[in-house]
Amino acid sequence: MSFFLGIFPTKEASDKIQVVTDKMVPVFEGFGIPVRWSKVENFHISLIYFGEKLPFYKKLYFKYRLNNFLLRKFKIKFNTVKLGISRRYKELIYLDLLEGGDEMRKLFLELEQVLKTRNEGNFTPHLTLGRVSKDLTNQEYSNICRDLQTVSKGLAVEDIEFVVDEIKLIKSIEGNYEVLMSFTDSSSIRL
Repeated sequence: MSFFLGIFPTKEASDKIQVVTDKMVPVFEGFGIPVRWSKVENFHISLIYFGEKLPFYKKLYFKYRLNNFLLRKFKIKFNTVKLGISRRYKELIYLDLLEGGDEMRKLFLELEQVLKTRNEGNFTPHLTLGRVSKDLTNQEYSNICRDLQTVSKGLAVEDIEFVVDEIKLIKSIEGNYEVLMSFTDSSSIRL
């Protein structure tokens, strides 16, 4: 079980992201590399990860702190498919952002301040498509990155966009998501 604040694309954007994912599958299958692909209903951009436990009083505290938080609408537009967001997470297959990255970082910092949380490491806005289920050799990693770049060029990933107007607090149990709380650009919290 884990808890996080996330932004979810519209159904239209999710369907387009699924088309991109479907085109990426043969790249990995061609190398015999197993991947755990994200479900279309779970596509999201994580803002803040809270860990494996979130006590009831913390949820109430978050509701109280976010009650007056002003979420400004902004547009997310994707750039390309990549592998390995950092040296530590080389197995991550993701979409990076063409537009909305600066707004995402600003939102992340504002939420950290409002909720009085601290996350380790750098915040890199992205949408996870899947995770490689084995350690990749340097040659496999290099070959896959080159193929992803080639396949991505023909997919018009940069045409996938949506407007951010809602953030959700999610409880995840074995890949099944439950919305615990959501709030919109008008700061109306729903439980």
